[in-house]
Amino acid sequence: MLDKSNMMGSITALASQCQQVWNDLKSFNPPAKYQKISKIVVAGMGGSALGAHILKSLYRAELKVSIEIVNDYHLPAYTNKDTLVFLLSYSGTTEEILSCAKEAKKIGAKVLVVAAGGELAKLAAKEKWPAYIFEPKNNPCHSPRMGLGYSLFSLMVLFGKLKLIKFNDREAQKVIKTVKRYNELWRVQKVIDENAAKLLAKQLINKVPFFLGSGMLAGNLHTLSNQINENAKVFAGWFLIPEANHHLMEGLTFPDFVKKDLALVFFESLLDEEKIQKRTVITKEVAKKSGMTVAAYQLQETDWLGQSFEMLVLGGYLGFYLAMIYVIDPTPIPAVDYFKQKGVFLSQSWQLY
Repeated sequence: MLDKSNMMGSITALASQCQQVWNDLKSFNPPAKYQKISKIVVAGMGGSALGAHILKSLYRAELKVSIEIVNDYHLPAYTNKDTLVFLLSYSGTTEEILSCAKEAKKIGAKVLVVAAGGELAKLAAKEKWPAYIFEPKNNPCHSPRMGLGYSLFSLMVLFGKLKLIKFNDREAQKVIKTVKRYNELWRVQKVIDENAAKLLAKQLINKVPFFLGSGMLAGNLHTLSNQINENAKVFAGWFLIPEANHHLMEGLTFPDFVKKDLALVFFESLLDEEKIQKRTVITKEVAKKSGMTVAAYQLQETDWLGQSFEMLVLGGYLGFYLAMIYVIDPTPIPAVDYFKQKGVFLSQSWQLY
């Protein structure tokens, strides 16, 4: 058995994660003063930050307050008492986020914590910061990157309660229904000819995939690349259209192995403006003429929220199926764990209490 930690259980439990979060947060009300802010900073690392990237791009046409996502030890210099700082750490022990917590406390920023426990949860209780401390019972493999129902969905609910975006019971139930639908379409029991995730995985065997799409899906492209890196142990990246048209296409010539080893995977949406759709067609033509592998997936849902979660489910299955093709357990991340083991921050006395 390759999937020793039951990652497939986490993939199929995404809808349950979302439902759990909704049930947990229905009666949660952030302090009224948290609506009086000038900017938002979200601090998170790796899988814990993926939800923030998705939310930022998905709601870019709706959000009226700027958002900075910090994947580092330090908050931006402009962080002040009118800044809403989200501290995201699945484990609650991420050293970079604990460092940001220390700075947020010193600044006196408005802080909101999302974690499963650890030092961050203890600090939230001590400082009386509003917090969502979740029990990750629907993520059996325990990987933050596969617990996006907790990190992404909780952010959506909290942003909705802060009146930063429109997100209520209607949107929540739509998301849960969408996730269940695509779980059914791409589950392991579905044969390859009827399974878009398996078909795409087959096209990417022994290829370096780079994922392309529009800015509305930037966070999803980032997430997909992250999950392919960690779950399938495959080198992968992502680009946006139209930005890729201004530099990437000139880089498809050398070295020679690029034409043989690289695969460009396009996520196409009929919701994209006409200019983006035309650019996508032309970009695919250029890539094909260069002799590269070109694959595409046409998103089916009728709004961006639905397409975002459709793509999220697809990414989970794609990374899993690639891991099975390469005969590896998708959950362990020895290289990432090595860095954590070598960290010095938490081995020192931590001066927050």
